[in-house]
Amino acid sequence: MDLHKVQDIVTYSDEEYYSSFPSVICRSDGRLILAFRRAPERRTRPGAEVTHSDPNSWLVQVVSDDDGQTWSEEPTPVFIHPRAGNQDPCLAQLSDGTLLCSTFSWELLCDGVAEYEVEGAGKSGTGWWMMCLGGSVVRSEDGGETWSGPVALEPVPSYPQWFPGAPNRAYCRGRMCELDDGTVLLPAYCTPEPGPLRSAILYRSDDRGESWRYFSEIAADETVKFGEPTLHMTAGGKLMAFMRTADMDGHLAVAYSLDGGKTFSQWDRTEVWGHPFTTATVPDGRILLAYGYRREPFGIRCRLLEPECENLNEAGELVIRTDGGNGDIGYPWAVRMADDRMLIAYYFNIDDGTRHIAGSILEVT
Repeated sequence: MDLHKVQDIVTYSDEEYYSSFPSVICRSDGRLILAFRRAPERRTRPGAEVTHSDPNSWLVQVVSDDDGQTWSEEPTPVFIHPRAGNQDPCLAQLSDGTLLCSTFSWELLCDGVAEYEVEGAGKSGTGWWMMCLGGSVVRSEDGGETWSGPVALEPVPSYPQWFPGAPNRAYCRGRMCELDDGTVLLPAYCTPEPGPLRSAILYRSDDRGESWRYFSEIAADETVKFGEPTLHMTAGGKLMAFMRTADMDGHLAVAYSLDGGKTFSQWDRTEVWGHPFTTATVPDGRILLAYGYRREPFGIRCRLLEPECENLNEAGELVIRTDGGNGDIGYPWAVRMADDRMLIAYYFNIDDGTRHIAGSILEVT
């Protein structure tokens, strides 16, 4: 059996907005729910530039009831933070139908903070001074019609505050995992002190997302920096963590747990180049691994792994797209649709134009 692309689609595009960082789930009735971050397109005003840290970014969603062929025209809110902008909505669907969506938030600071040299305050490319409020989760018990929360992640034990009054609650971008006993695991990443990101960590919820506590460390290193981990439970019970890296030439790092996330193996460098990563199980039990390719030719690529990921380095690479305008693309999220085809959603731009939510539909033959 092999994997091939059927078509590319555009899920949402509006010249007034910078749309990015999608995630998508498929409901039992076949409905696709796709969440993404929508922020103003700042380049419509003089002197502005592309930014991933915006104080006016919202989490919104669109839906499709025909296997991704058409989508609702106007997004509806998932979460609007009362005092900050939100990043990276990561959807999860639990066995009882509950929906979870993790995120983290950037708060705008007064320019005067620069005079005080406060640790945890950073200046974005737009010139804004901002601070991270950390990760949180919102919940829906009615299929995404309404959302409650947010519930903040527990501060990382022994890690200092990023900013006075803002505990270090980690960043999150990656797929959660529900264990057989109902435990939900949420991957995150953080730094033990202000500065470059270093550690990949794990949070745990024993009440279906109503509270979150720090659980374990996935990977840490003095030179390699780990970020945006995503989880995948294999059929054999191996919990895989796929991690974006810095200071390792952009190669994927992996670690695995055989005890439900309590402990992880020593992390390992792979030959896969790209970031960040997404997985989904295809109909025959193998694992689709997709990732952004943020160097020329800019685009999206994927590999088809054996059920326990033994062939990660040897698996052939399928090039899905090579027409991206630059490296500001990617962040794919994969899902198996009701018709057994695979959808990989991602954000994209053509010729440095409008950042929009796109996707590719794949078929296993």
